[in-house]
Amino acid sequence: MNVYLKNVRIVDGTGSPAIEDGLLVYCSTVGNPDKHGILYVGPMNSDVLAKAEKSDRIMDLKGEYTVTPGLVNTHVHLDLQMPGAGFRLDPLGPAFRALKAYRRAAEALEVGVTTLRNVGGGDFFDVAIKNAVDKGMLLGPRVICCGWTLMAHGGHGSQDYGAIECTGPVEFAKNTRLNLIAGCDCIKVGMTGGLEGAHEGLCDRQVTNEELEAVIWVAHQAGKKVAAHLSDDQTIYDSVSRGLDSVEHGYAMKERTVKLIAEKGKYYTPTLSVSSEDSIDYMNKHGFPARNFAKADTARAGHWEAARLAHQYGVKVCVGTDMVPSDPVKRGCTATQLEMELLVEHAEFSPLEVIKAATSVGAELCGVADITGTLKPGYEADLCVVKGKPDLNIYDMRDIQMVVKGGGIVFSRIPNYEARNFGVVSEGHIAEGGTFGNW
Repeated sequence: MNVYLKNVRIVDGTGSPAIEDGLLVYCSTVGNPDKHGILYVGPMNSDVLAKAEKSDRIMDLKGEYTVTPGLVNTHVHLDLQMPGAGFRLDPLGPAFRALKAYRRAAEALEVGVTTLRNVGGGDFFDVAIKNAVDKGMLLGPRVICCGWTLMAHGGHGSQDYGAIECTGPVEFAKNTRLNLIAGCDCIKVGMTGGLEGAHEGLCDRQVTNEELEAVIWVAHQAGKKVAAHLSDDQTIYDSVSRGLDSVEHGYAMKERTVKLIAEKGKYYTPTLSVSSEDSIDYMNKHGFPARNFAKADTARAGHWEAARLAHQYGVKVCVGTDMVPSDPVKRGCTATQLEMELLVEHAEFSPLEVIKAATSVGAELCGVADITGTLKPGYEADLCVVKGKPDLNIYDMRDIQMVVKGGGIVFSRIPNYEARNFGVVSEGHIAEGGTFGNW
């Protein structure tokens, strides 16, 4: 069965202006479990419509909806335990932790995230979820895995479950290889201090240049990217100079460093959500210690400035939350939508540019830009159908009315076309990510 979305606005994720009176056709998984994908994207076309058969579904969206690619969240911790345990013991155990992480991954579909990058977690639970989704055993977003995060002994996050502590280039290289042989798509390194951590400053450097070089060499030989948790400007500059692919956070990044990232064609995921004023209510709700509030206040202005500079110099900026994609926040949206709004409010992105950051740029970072992130024939049918015009008003992204992953409808709330083909939450419950407290 083919699905025809007619009289729909189309924002293809490339940054091009919307097609105002568009038609998108994709092959549904219904009756075609092994054959799916986008068949046509463009202006309304009577010849294309005439090819529809009786078994096909034609949805007339009457110019009231905009279709975008499925969203890509490039900085997620599916096993996030809040607040940080403060000790290296996993009271949930690896099996239950994996179930918790799968629920959070599945909830991502509820907010339009069809691809996510899990930037660190123990026991390769993310590899297990990825394999289950890729094989069609479970429904979920496309998962890009980083496996265990590589940290300095006593470094940022080293006391939390999910980190491997290393000292010296040999240990960093060895553990990079162990991550890769387990099936990880990317390697994550904790280079500096951060908002968490009782005994570290926000911008403390913790991993040497030589240690990072060892990780990058091994990963790049295997064709994999390296991402790094980074705070201070000099460490970011040194890391990018040595071939780092992806800067995460960048709380205190200056003009010279931003220019370098742009010149080298590297990526930046700001995660403005975690230092924003919107995060204060979130931290209160989850019992975070006072140090987190103080560090967020200290980081905020520099964080916004770094993102503004990145936009100004044309850095490839992605959308990532450092929270679970479906986490609700006080302003009345989810963490993923919050991050998109903050890039408009504080980093001078246009709504159209933010949609590009949240789709094609994120897909490029994740290494899946040849199959998703843009709307074009031959690509996977990963779609969000939004009521309104989110390319003109980013707050319309809060009103996602239909999500399609790989040609299968997850849900549709569009009048006359309602469907609910998957739901990880039971009736009467909502997707609430890390806010769900009954673990």
